[in-house]
Order: sequence, then structure tokens, then C-alpha cells
Amino acid sequence: MNALTPVFLLFSAVVAAAPPQVQITSPRAATPAFGAVQFAIAVKTDEAIARVRFIVDGQPVGERTQAPYSIITMLADENVEHTFRAEVVTVSGAVAAAELRTPIFKSNQKVDVELRQLYVRVTRKLAQGEHEKAALVDSQTTGLRQGDFTVLDDGKEQTIKTFASGETPLAAVVLLDASLSMAGERLKAALGGAKTFFRAMAPLDEGRLIVFSDRLLHVSPFTSVSDVLLTGLDGIQAQGGTALNDHLYIALRDADQRQGRRVVILLSDGIDSHSALAMTQVRKAARSSQAIIYWIRMNDIGHATGELPSLSSTWRDMASHRREFQELVETVQESGGRIVAVNSLDRIGPAFVDILKELRGQFVLGYNPSERRHDGTWRKVVVKVKDPAYTVHTRDGYLDY
Repeated sequence: MNALTPVFLLFSAVVAAAPPQVQITSPRAATPAFGAVQFAIAVKTDEAIARVRFIVDGQPVGERTQAPYSIITMLADENVEHTFRAEVVTVSGAVAAAELRTPIFKSNQKVDVELRQLYVRVTRKLAQGEHEKAALVDSQTTGLRQGDFTVLDDGKEQTIKTFASGETPLAAVVLLDASLSMAGERLKAALGGAKTFFRAMAPLDEGRLIVFSDRLLHVSPFTSVSDVLLTGLDGIQAQGGTALNDHLYIALRDADQRQGRRVVILLSDGIDSHSALAMTQVRKAARSSQAIIYWIRMNDIGHATGELPSLSSTWRDMASHRREFQELVETVQESGGRIVAVNSLDRIGPAFVDILKELRGQFVLGYNPSERRHDGTWRKVVVKVKDPAYTVHTRDGYLDY
């Protein structure tokens, strides 16, 4: 053995390293792709990754040099096939790739959107002199029954086909802002609130956690196992700007692919600075969705809940930011959800608990809309209850596709 042997052995070890294994985890191969799409991969490799290239229909759309290896790319709303290709380059120069093709939406495919589900929150008017204006009604303990409710779709009374209370399983996406404005104790409290929510889920519930800034920082699989949902959170650091619109759009898409009572819980100050999507596009997705949106809004201490942001950026001027903010407010309310303002970090955990309690107390009404037009027009939905002592809160309507 001579002095060159160790060098030769080292070189041989590098050459013999197993090639990277690449899997595209989003989008799904069997699902048509359009609009804002999350393009994400998982990589198994014995050596460090230098970069990942994302390519759609032969055109580069992004590159990442560190995990998570995910981007959001914009596709046209045309009904066409798309080819997604990810190329991984390691520090030694080895290259591996994965590719998938998403299909067109076929006209003979049946989509289970005929049954409209309404998540109905009921409050009871309190007697004059009581300290609160209304109290939440628990669907599992109140005497209200199916016959007490009336559903109007475009002004026409509908036949209620299904009626359930809080035992209907949840499919919840928790969406946490981890931009620089959430650094330090704010992010710690936000992650703590998510942990509280997931650990309190019922056995048949399922959830997904998405942590974002101006890019996707962490995403869990959909699961009912809280330990899986909460794995890998210790290394998350606040960074970058806020692409709220883009990630809310993705969260709505994710929720709509699940069964059960779909809900998106957003925790953020609500000031978007880096999204490719305008809030008008997200609102359109929300109007097509059956998901309810809750927004835990992080306020600076002393600021009013409805105060609009004073912000200018390279993307938008101050007036545009205020329009985006106001449209987010309207989108949340229109979905049947609400804004939960928190002015101190110790209120984040209780906010999550209150939302879960509220979801457990909802009524779930299902009906098959009469006279569907499938033309994309807005259909106004109104739910009434016979007893005037109660007030009903639900989504305002939906886009008829």
C-alpha cells in the first residue's frame, strides 16, 4: 500500500455513494392542476444537496438551495395537462430527477359538490342587563332540531337532507405565519397554540400544519396523530416576508380534498407583502370552497381590531395593501368564520381552544341545491331558525360551478 491509497479509497467512496432518490409529493399525479399550485419534493440522499430545480412544462419556475424543497407556481386556469419535473443536484455533482404529469379534468368525471354543507354557528340573545350580547349555543346540548332550521338558496327554500351536530369529524389546516414580524416569543406562542389545538382533536379528526413566510417553511401530512403533526417544529426560525395570499389559497385547496367538516385556521398579522396572488383570486377560491376560515389576528398591544395597516412595499402601495387587508377580512366573514383578535401572546392558546369549542358546537346542515346553473355565478345562502331568541351565523353563499 502506498501513500496514494487513502486518496483512492476516499474517491471510491464518493463515487460509490447511492444516487439521490427523488419523489414529487405535490401536486398529485391523478389531480388536475391549475391556478396556484404547490410544487414540492422529498429527497433521500447520502450527501448534501446543492440545489433543486423546479420545471413545469419544460420551463424553469424556481430553485431552492435548502429544505424545505417547495415552491408555489402559477398555472393558467385552462383545462390542460401539465408536466412537473424536479432535478436534484448534490454537492458532488450527481443529478437525479423525478417527473409526473397531471391530467385534464374530464367532462364525464363526477365531482361530489352537489351536496352543499353549511357549518352553522348559533348564538342565543341574552336578557337585557347581562354583560354579554350573545352566548354560543352548543349543538349537542340545545333543543334545536332539523325542523327548526330553514335554508334559502338564491331566495328559494331547500330541503335539508342531512343534519348533524358537533360530532362530525374535522379536517383542519392550521396555517402559521413565521415571517420576521413573528420572530422570537411570537412564533413560539403561535407554535404552542397549534400544539394545543392538535392535541385536543378528537380521534376521527385530522389536521395539517403549514408554516410559511415568503416561502413554505414546514408542512405536515394530513393525519389524526398529533405527534406526527408536531414533528420537526423545533428548528423553525422566523424569516423573510409574508406570502399570506399564496399560502391561504393552498390551504383552501388542501382542505377541499378532504372529507368531513373542513376548516382553515390562519394565524398572522394579516399584512401580505410577497404573494404572487391577489386576494381577489383567493376570495374566488374561498367562494368555491366548502371550508370555513378562522383568522387569529396578531395585533400590536393597544391597536384596534379593525385597524388597517399603514404599509408600502415594492409590490403594492399603501392603498393597495389596505384593499388586500379589507378583502381578507371580508373573505373570512363570508366563509362563515370570524376574526379572533389577540393583543397579548398568552391569548393565542385560548384562542385556539375557543375555536375548537366553537367548531364542536356547530350544526352541520346538508342540502342539494335546486336549479343549479353551473355558470360560476354567486348564489346567496341564508339560514334561518324559528325561535327569534337565536341568531344564525354561516357562510354567505358560494360560486355555482
